[in-house]
Amino acid sequence: MSDLSVPGYEIKGVLGQGGFGVVYLALQSAVGREVALKIDNRVLLSDRDRRRFLREVTAAGALSAHPHVVPVYDAGLLPDGRPYMVLELCPGGSLAGRVLSPAEARDVGVRIADALAAAHGQGVLHRDVKPGNILLNRYGQVALSDFGLATMPASGPETSVTRESLTPSYAPPEVFELAEPSPAGDVYALAASVYALLSGRPPRFPESGVPNVAMILALHRLPVPDIPGVPLELSAVLRQALASDPRQRTPSAAALRDALAAVPLAPRSPTSGRHAAPVVPYSPNAPSLSAGPRTSPPPGAQPDTRPPAPHGINKTLIAIIAALSLVIVSGAGLIIYRQIVQGPETTQAGPPGTTRTAQSEKASVFAGLETYTEDCPAAKVRDGGAACVRESECWGGLVITAGDTKARRLGCEETHSWETFAVAPMPDDVETYVQQDIAKHPTVKRVCSRTVLLASRVGTARSIAAGRWAADVMPPSQAQFEDGVRFYRCIANLTGQEPRRSFFR
Repeated sequence: MSDLSVPGYEIKGVLGQGGFGVVYLALQSAVGREVALKIDNRVLLSDRDRRRFLREVTAAGALSAHPHVVPVYDAGLLPDGRPYMVLELCPGGSLAGRVLSPAEARDVGVRIADALAAAHGQGVLHRDVKPGNILLNRYGQVALSDFGLATMPASGPETSVTRESLTPSYAPPEVFELAEPSPAGDVYALAASVYALLSGRPPRFPESGVPNVAMILALHRLPVPDIPGVPLELSAVLRQALASDPRQRTPSAAALRDALAAVPLAPRSPTSGRHAAPVVPYSPNAPSLSAGPRTSPPPGAQPDTRPPAPHGINKTLIAIIAALSLVIVSGAGLIIYRQIVQGPETTQAGPPGTTRTAQSEKASVFAGLETYTEDCPAAKVRDGGAACVRESECWGGLVITAGDTKARRLGCEETHSWETFAVAPMPDDVETYVQQDIAKHPTVKRVCSRTVLLASRVGTARSIAAGRWAADVMPPSQAQFEDGVRFYRCIANLTGQEPRRSFFR
């Protein structure tokens, strides 16, 4: 270690090492912070490989703003040609060897799939997703590491694919047939990682290891077994993402994220002793592992069920009732005044069920969208202010970066991932565009519930099994929010399928 020197860093010890390099604990002198300094064993001999490495780490650095990507602080090449990266120090270690409850493993998958969706949106592949590369930062949140180094080209005339930049037990079968890397490979690797977090081992691979490529390919033809104690719905999502044929696999990281989030799972019981879950301290800026940012809203879009009032009425309650009665009477008087003096509220001409009230705040909230409430299931949710859209809206996969949600609008006759089934104004106490926060709001959960989704389907869509549908929330993007947009969309996905038609109009 005395022979190793990286300008600007004081190396203090070894954090860990693997087949491709060593991770050191280092002090970044300029700012006085401890960091993880990863130095790769592979030497980049050609200018082409060096340029590619620097291009990859530059792209990885652009992902550092994502809450579930380990930030890259610096990168470069040592004099002997070995590349290095300086990363945030994650004192919680990795998830390698840990076994989690179904809810915890599902939520880890949701977070890392969101990170991969953001990376793929920028053209960056990881190529070595595994529990060992999923780290716990100082706040107990999971973050994906090794962007850049994972995609680095191998050096020298190495021919065995099992010794390239991948881990065989988590790699997709197509890489062993020398196929070009693709986002589908990261989808497979993440599903294999979630499977391992549930079972203690990656799918299909025996504990004794695999000696050659031929046996690996044979193993990939085996079915993926269920895991005892894991809900069948979660197993089905993982099984599709683990399909040996990439064409049959879950089509994108965003689609895997959404399919995982749609699996209804309760948090792990504190008395359960089966799983060794990571400790997740409270952080005001990030959700906990046991309450994921994109978990499906609970079913039920009916009006609030109020508990019966307790027996007995005291004087304070009588005073409150009297005050409420006065407010109600005053409100009724105002309505009568408007009806008699101002005349009835006008209704804009349009197709049956399409109305716009004269109240300016309601007329403008949907920013020019033509909506209707008659025969609209979402409109029946108490205090939601929701409506249905007159014109079908279909979208590609969602990309959520640090809470900022973006999606590409597509024609519903094109292959798409999501379709709008309702729109609603932001609740009065919501002043953010962050998707994770908005999706957890009680009113938003009721409006965008799967119950409302299922009731909103039309035609033959009603015959599709309820378990295949997933609901989610698409708030305005950061830019739209800053421009004053204050409504969100409830969107639906048909798990395992990218349709080419509308299901809600």
